Amino acid sequence: MSKEEVLGYFYTNSSEYGVKTTLLILLCGLAVGMVIYLTYYISSEKIAYNRKFNWSLVIMHLITVVVMLMISSNIAVSLGMVGALSIVRFRTAVKDSRDTMFIFWAMAEGLCVSSQNWRLTFTTVLFIAAVLIFSSRVPGIRNRYLLIVNGGGQAIDRKQFEEKLKPYVVSFRVRTANRDAEHEEMICEIGTKGEINLDVLDALMAVPGIQSVNWVAQSGETVG
Repeated sequence: MSKEEVLGYFYTNSSEYGVKTTLLILLCGLAVGMVIYLTYYISSEKIAYNRKFNWSLVIMHLITVVVMLMISSNIAVSLGMVGALSIVRFRTAVKDSRDTMFIFWAMAEGLCVSSQNWRLTFTTVLFIAAVLIFSSRVPGIRNRYLLIVNGGGQAIDRKQFEEKLKPYVVSFRVRTANRDAEHEEMICEIGTKGEINLDVLDALMAVPGIQSVNWVAQSGETVG
């Protein structure tokens, strides 16, 4: 087969999308993108929620649909697109691995929409959304906290401190202890069943030598 015959085969075996068909596919893609948007919003930690990143997931999903429609509509153009996209490098660091997961999810759903496999598209997007929302709402069996205790001139009664803390925790470990002539500080990693119990703060403040107590939740690799 000659070069001209190969190019002729590429051009004659291509398909074109009309305006109505293209708009219908993009509207379905937008609906799928909004499911991803709502899933990210519901399952995210509201303190660390990034609205711009959430909308970028929707736009990236639609861009994936457009690129795949362009590739599938003309085989000759698809070869050029492969070469053009191969030189693109993204160097923006994604701090949270969970955000990377949403990026791949948006791209995968974009591929499903562009192939017009509607059963696969809506089944997968709803199933994955349900799993993510459910996993974000399931409480941990054991919650981890950092307990920061500060003392003054008087030494902290360690024995009484551990006795007051014992009814509220299931694990206890001193990570850092600092002391000078006028100040003492302890940072402890503790595990509890259920959420934080504020009664422990009042109990610890009654221990001789303790001036302040800070109770900070640990979430993955960050504190917040």
